[in-house]
Amino acid sequence: MTTTLTIAKGEILLEEDRILIRDNARKEIRMAMVSSAIWTAFGVLSVLRYMKSGEEFLLWSGLLIGCAHFVLLILYLFRTSKSELLLSEIKFVKLKDRFGRKFVDFILEGGKKRRVTNTEHATTELEAYFSEKKLNVQ
Repeated sequence: MTTTLTIAKGEILLEEDRILIRDNARKEIRMAMVSSAIWTAFGVLSVLRYMKSGEEFLLWSGLLIGCAHFVLLILYLFRTSKSELLLSEIKFVKLKDRFGRKFVDFILEGGKKRRVTNTEHATTELEAYFSEKKLNVQ
């Protein structure tokens, strides 16, 4: 039995032993990592410019921007864009709602996280599927 759920930018196929996700997660993760790397480099350059000019604004803004985006870059390294998730490799599932946008986080056995965004129209079907398959939902 296969159930197809439509999300904003793709679809989720719920099968007996796996979940297939068709979205643009790979592109989103790459863009976020490139953006964070560029902003981290900007922060480092601002600190280096402070050393040359002595302007404290460059130091504090560079430290804030560089450190924040470096942390984001590290967090994006723990994400995956796998399109096929076996039910046996899912540790638990988190259904989240932030600022009116609903999404699902699949925490996998290796510690990686697979996020599916914009699941507003499919939330009740996902909850029913997770309870049927006895997945740990948090």
